[in-house]
Amino acid sequence: MRTRAFTAALAAAMLLVLGSGGPVTAQSIFGVNFLGEHQFPGSGRYRALGFSSYAVVDTANAVAANPAALADLGRVTFSLVEITSVANIRSGDIGAYENRFQLPFVMIGVPLRQGLVFSLGYQTSFSGKGDFTYEVPIEGGPKAYEDYRHRSGLFSVPFTLAWRPVPWARVAGVYNLERGSITDIYRVYFIGEYYANMESKRVRGFSGDSWSGSFLVSPHPRFSAAFGCNSGVDYGGDETFTYTRADLDSLAPWRFEIPFSWEAGAAFGINDNWWLSAHYWRRGAPEPRGFEQLSGSISDEELIAFGIEKRFAGTGIFFLRLPMRLGFYENTWHFQYPAGRPVKSRFVTFGTGFAMPGGPGEVDLSFEFGQIGSHSGNGVDERVFRLAIGLSASESWSRRKPAQ
Repeated sequence: MRTRAFTAALAAAMLLVLGSGGPVTAQSIFGVNFLGEHQFPGSGRYRALGFSSYAVVDTANAVAANPAALADLGRVTFSLVEITSVANIRSGDIGAYENRFQLPFVMIGVPLRQGLVFSLGYQTSFSGKGDFTYEVPIEGGPKAYEDYRHRSGLFSVPFTLAWRPVPWARVAGVYNLERGSITDIYRVYFIGEYYANMESKRVRGFSGDSWSGSFLVSPHPRFSAAFGCNSGVDYGGDETFTYTRADLDSLAPWRFEIPFSWEAGAAFGINDNWWLSAHYWRRGAPEPRGFEQLSGSISDEELIAFGIEKRFAGTGIFFLRLPMRLGFYENTWHFQYPAGRPVKSRFVTFGTGFAMPGGPGEVDLSFEFGQIGSHSGNGVDERVFRLAIGLSASESWSRRKPAQ
């Protein structure tokens, strides 16, 4: 029964991933000219706690906030997190609605022996999307429109090895394969039969690799602390320009850098059921190489997060036994709009979870309500609602006898 539940969950998740048309994500209007909004990875539980559970030890999801937590996995575990977002964008009297689906975070963890776990995953680090069309004034000429399309994405495949050398300490190393692209398309089309439309397209494809490490210690059953760092990434690739006239096409090298980052967190149990958690993440400002128009508009990025959780209760009716999770986070972006004005995301989060029927595993739900930017500071804001569904399914790594 447990094998069937694990197999069914894995098959359904892979169909969801393979059936997705492309890496489309909830993308802020502020990030159109940069790679996009930072996508913090993690389980549905992690999101429900406002991204504060970096130091939480007993997570059931393989898509963990801290890779060192994977060392506690005792079974082969597959995890998936799918995120849906709805936003209301406002600038003065002008508004627009947007809804998007993010390509899922996926990871599988395999215990090599007790306290030593290998995992392989896929996650979105950044993703951007922007579509704009506006009229171009031409005095005495035809009516013309300029159409702009932006697509950008950065995706990572992490290879993780997590180790628990002693019961109170865990450590992990991660090697990330990084791949990404940025596409900008400009079209000018005329309302009139005697004018030819024009198009220019710039595609920048890049790749790189990086390393990260994390530590997680629990010197007391109701206290844990964690620290992690991520190396910078120097991307290399090609930049291709194509135009309406093919003889103008060109190819040039492309480079882009993301700096070093670090993070730290703590979790404290008030008692066996109630826990508090906190997390801080920071990364220095990247150079606007390839984004010269953003010179003077890029700063350090940081995340500050807090959460409180009532864990599973062993007695009482079903709904009272369910965990309750509440969190808050503030993310200050790299991108400033206008120059010198920081863009901040502030979100309140909550959620719950329950055991997966038919076998070891868990289903987690998280809800996020918040705002990106502000009218007073940035001249535009986005009011956003996000729903995340996390699934983990586990099965023993052993050879089974065929059914008689």
